[in-house]
Amino acid sequence: MKSSRFLCLFSLLALLFAACGGGASDGDASSDADHAATESDMAAAESDMAADHSDMDVVEIVLRPDGDNLAFDESSTSFTVQAGATVNLTLENVATAAVMLHNVVILSSNEDEVANRVGMAAIAAGEASGFIPDDAAILAATPLAQPGETVQVTFEAPSEPGTYRYICTYIGHHTVMQGTMVVT
Repeated sequence: MKSSRFLCLFSLLALLFAACGGGASDGDASSDADHAATESDMAAAESDMAADHSDMDVVEIVLRPDGDNLAFDESSTSFTVQAGATVNLTLENVATAAVMLHNVVILSSNEDEVANRVGMAAIAAGEASGFIPDDAAILAATPLAQPGETVQVTFEAPSEPGTYRYICTYIGHHTVMQGTMVVT
């Protein structure tokens, strides 16, 4: 990706130098046409560069449970993203016990009351909803992952810097399977 950025920058600089380079000194029409074409080429190159790097704003996050324990592993208890970033969150359920279904539900706050309310509502919502309740405090949620399964969700990080809690909402897991998303 860095090499394509360098190539685009180099091409843009080459076009810039060509535009400033020695054309006809008598100000003929072909010189004006060449200048207009060069400006058009530069605009197209800038557009291509923007398109090539639009995927650079996607932040890849991978979370895992701590084996068959009711906890996220040490590297999965917190992550940091920039405000407004596009986040591709992957949950790799490395558990092996059949009862260790997991998901990741990102909440709009870090308050215990909100985490508890959403976790309890998930139980009431049940299996038909994938244990994800209809609650305005939910910013994003992965589907439930069976042991050995990997699931994903892509979402936009909040525009407001702060600490946002995430929980597993499978039956009763919300009380211990928690982490924080820090938005800077």
